[in-house]
Amino acid sequence: MAEIVFKINHTMPNTEEYNNLIKDLLADNIGENSMIMAPIAGAAFDHLKIGNNVFINSNSLLMARGGITIEDDVMFAANVQLLSNNHDEYDRQV
Repeated sequence: MAEIVFKINHTMPNTEEYNNLIKDLLADNIGENSMIMAPIAGAAFDHLKIGNNVFINSNSLLMARGGITIEDDVMFAANVQLLSNNHDEYDRQV
């Protein structure tokens, strides 16, 4: 996932290439007409679910190890941080 995030952060937004990278990162977990503006950072993007008509402005930090669901028609300003991480007391790397 780190490679895809790097590519997203170095690709012109609102292009077919950029949109395909976002879809590669989030698979089927991003709704129609939703947009995430680069640069982005985070972890466990496979636990992030984004509804329809969502806009996330630039410089977002999305740490979704515990799961994050963003419902339809939500807008986030720049520099938003959404964190749902936790640590396993037996495996502190998690």
